[in-house]
This record gives sequence, C-alpha cells and structure tokens, in this order.
Amino acid sequence: MKTVLPVLIAVLMLLLSTGLDAGEITVYKDKDGVINLTDRPAPADARVQEVIRYEEKTQAELNTQQEREKERRLATEQKEASERILELKEEAARTRAAAEKERALAQEKAKAAEAYLERYEQKRRSQRRRHRHEARRIAQEAQEAQDRANAAITRANQAQERFEKASADQKDVAK
Repeated sequence: MKTVLPVLIAVLMLLLSTGLDAGEITVYKDKDGVINLTDRPAPADARVQEVIRYEEKTQAELNTQQEREKERRLATEQKEASERILELKEEAARTRAAAEKERALAQEKAKAAEAYLERYEQKRRSQRRRHRHEARRIAQEAQEAQDRANAAITRANQAQERFEKASADQKDVAK
C-alpha cells in the first residue's frame, strides 16, 4: 500500500501535466448576462459565445519564436535607424542650403553697406549729417545678416555632426 500510493500520485501527476499541454477556453454568458472565461465546460443554462482552442508550445518552439521576434525587432530597429539617418542627412542638406542663402544675403547687405558708405564719404559735410542715420541702419542690417548667417552655419554644422554620429552608430550596431 505504501508503494502503491506514490506510484498512483506519480501517474496522476503525469496525466495532469500532459493535460496542460493543450486545452480550451470557453467564453459564455450566464443567466445574469455576465460574460465568463473558463477552462472548464460552460454550465448547461449558459449561452456559449466562443470556444478557443490552444496548444502550449514546446521549449524549442518558444525559443524559435523568441529568436524570430528578436530578429524582427532588430530589423525594425535597423530600418528606423536608417530612416533616422536619412532624415538627418536631409536636415543637414536643408540647413546647409539655408546657411548658404543667409551667407549670400549677408554678403549682399555688406556690399550694399560698403557702397552706401563710399557714397556717404564722398558727400559734403552737410549732406553727411543727413545720411548718418541711414548709414548706421544699413551697417546694422549688414551685421544682423552676418550674425544670422553665422547662426545658420552653426546649425548646419550641428546637423552634419548629428548625421555623421548616427551613421557611425549604425555601422557599430551592424557589426
């Protein structure tokens, strides 16, 4: 009797453990209208809405699934990184183009200011007094344009650095 009980328990455990590999989940609505989910059959008076059958996966299947998910995640990350690098490259090109426009505008303003100052210097003293304010305004506009151009160049350089860093990071990840 002492040996039969452990053997019986072992057999029951074996049967129960194999029964957990597959199963069904029953979704039903009881008489009060409450939706229930259970792994047991629905009561006779319940209205069964759905029976979901499932099989538990083996460790090998789980490992394969995890590996696929990891590969998908890595592929998604690489794609996102490539898209980000492309965005950074486009941003660098846009900021470089804007910086070039600002620089060209600053050069035009500086030339206009120089030309005005030359004309201003050639005028008689009485005329110079009248044009002094205009000369200052033009010189100030030229300086502001130069400052904007310098700021745009700085932004372009920063965008280029972000692009280069992202490219280098992606190359490191790919290795």
